[in-house]
Amino acid sequence: MRIAEPQGFAADSVKSAVWLAAGFGLLKYALATLTQIAMQHAGYDVFRDELYFIVCGRHLAWGYVDQPPVIPLVARISELLFGLHSLALFRTFASLAGAAEVAITGLLAWRMGGSRWAQALAMTGILLAPMAIGASATFSTSTFEPLFWMTVAFALMELARLSDRGIRSGRTVALWWVLLGVAAGLGLENKWNEVFFLTCLLAALLMTSQRKLLVSKWFPIGLALLVLLILPNLLWEMQHHWATLELLHNDQINGKNVHIGPLQFLLTQILVFGPLMAPLWIGGILWLLFGRSAKMLRFLGVTYVLYLPLMMILHAKDYYLAAIYPLYFAAGAVARDLAFRRPWLRRGLTPAYVAMNAAFIAVLLPIILPVLPPAQIIAYQARIHVQPPKTETATTAALPQYFADMLDWRQKAGMLAAAWYSLPQTERPQAVIYTENYGDASALNVYRPDVPQAISGHQNYFFWGPRSYTGNVMIVFGESRSTLESEFDSVEEFTQDANPYVEPYERGPVFICRGLHENLQALWPKVKNWE
Repeated sequence: MRIAEPQGFAADSVKSAVWLAAGFGLLKYALATLTQIAMQHAGYDVFRDELYFIVCGRHLAWGYVDQPPVIPLVARISELLFGLHSLALFRTFASLAGAAEVAITGLLAWRMGGSRWAQALAMTGILLAPMAIGASATFSTSTFEPLFWMTVAFALMELARLSDRGIRSGRTVALWWVLLGVAAGLGLENKWNEVFFLTCLLAALLMTSQRKLLVSKWFPIGLALLVLLILPNLLWEMQHHWATLELLHNDQINGKNVHIGPLQFLLTQILVFGPLMAPLWIGGILWLLFGRSAKMLRFLGVTYVLYLPLMMILHAKDYYLAAIYPLYFAAGAVARDLAFRRPWLRRGLTPAYVAMNAAFIAVLLPIILPVLPPAQIIAYQARIHVQPPKTETATTAALPQYFADMLDWRQKAGMLAAAWYSLPQTERPQAVIYTENYGDASALNVYRPDVPQAISGHQNYFFWGPRSYTGNVMIVFGESRSTLESEFDSVEEFTQDANPYVEPYERGPVFICRGLHENLQALWPKVKNWE
C-alpha cells in the first residue's frame, strides 16, 4: 500500500489545510504573547543568553565561539525594531518561530495523508509539548531549529512522493532540492547540532528504498547550496582555530552537563514532551517504522532510531532532540486516523484526549514557564512535587536554571555601574569592569551604556579582548577575594549581590581592585574561559 494522497490534493484541500495550519499558528502566537506578558508581570526579564546574543549582534560576524551567526543577527534586528521594554515585542520572532513550528506540524500531517482531525491533533500535540513551549519562549539556537529541520524533512517527503509517481526530474523536483539545500544550509548557520540530524537522515535514506533519491542529478545542487551557505562560518572557524570544537571538547572533559543513562534519557524525552502525549509521537515512530502504508516514509522512522542513541552516546542535553518531534506528532496523528477509521470515533475521542492534555499542561505551566513570581514558583513546585530535570551540574538554585537566568540582570548592571561611579574622577578613564561570566558582562553592556563596556574571558568576549586597559584599576565580579588578593596590590569589597533566587555563581561581592601585578594585555591569554 502507498501512503494516501492528502484528501485528493485538490485546490480546496490545499486551501483548507493551509488555513487550518495558519489558524493553529495564530493560536500559538497569541498564547506565546500572553505568557510573555505574564512572565514580565511576574518580575522576569531578558534571559542570560539573550543578553549575550544582543551583544554578539552588536559585533556581527560570520561566527562566534558558541554559535553560528543567525541568532545574533536576529537578536540585533529585534533590539533595533522593538527594544527591551516589552518582552512580548522583543521576542516577536521567537513567538513567530513557535507559531510556524505548530503550523508546519499540521502541514506534515496533511502531506502524510491525514485528515483535518489528524492535522489538528498533531498541531495540538506540539502546541502543548512542554519542551516546545519553552523553546519558543526565549531567543536561543533551539528556537528556529525545528523550522529548518522540518523544511528539510518536508522537501524529502515531497521528493519521495514524486519519485514514487515516477517523477524524478523537472522543475518541481529541482525546486524541492533547492529548498532542501537552502533550509539545511541556513539550519547549520543557526546551530551545528543539525550536522547530526542530517547525518542520521542521510544514513536512513541509504538504509531504505528512498536511497534512489540520492542519485538525482539535483542532489549535488542541493548539497552545493548547503556548502555555499555554511562556507562563511566554516572559514570563520578555520580562521579562529576551530573555536567551537575546542568549546565542545572543554564541555565534555569538564563535566559541565549532567550525564544520565539511556533509560533515564528516554524517560526524560517522554516527560519533556508531555507524558500524556507520548503515545501519539511514539505511535508515529512505530507507524513510520512498521506501517505498510508508511513504507514510502520509512526513512523518517529510521532517522529517529539512529538519532536517539547518537544523542545518548554524546551525552546530549534533553532538548537537543526537540526539533525532530514535529515529524512524529504528525505521523502519530495519521496513524491514529488509520486506527480509528470511523469518523465518529475521531470526533468523539480527539476532543476528550486534547482536553485532558490541555488540563494537564495548564497545571504544569508554572513549572514550564516563569509565569509566577519566584517565591510562588518554589512553593508551587513543592506543592505538586514536580521539578524540571537538571541539565548542568553547577545549577543548585531553588528555581529552575531557566527561570533564575531571567532575574537580577538590571540590578547586577546597576551594581557594577555604581562601583565605577564610586571611583575618583581621576581613576575612571583607566578603570575597566571585568566579569567571569558573559551574562554579567552582557547585562552591563546592554542596560548601562553610560559606563565603559565590560570585558570578560568567557566565550566570545575573549576575542573582543581587553581593549586598551592595563588592569591598574579593575571592578571585578565572579572571582574569589583570595584569588584577587594574590593578583592585585589592593582589593576592596564595594557591595554584595545576595539575590536568593539566582544561581550561586551569580551571587557574591563586587570588588574594586588596584595594581594588577601583571599587565592585563599580557595576562589576557590566560583568562580564556570556553565552557
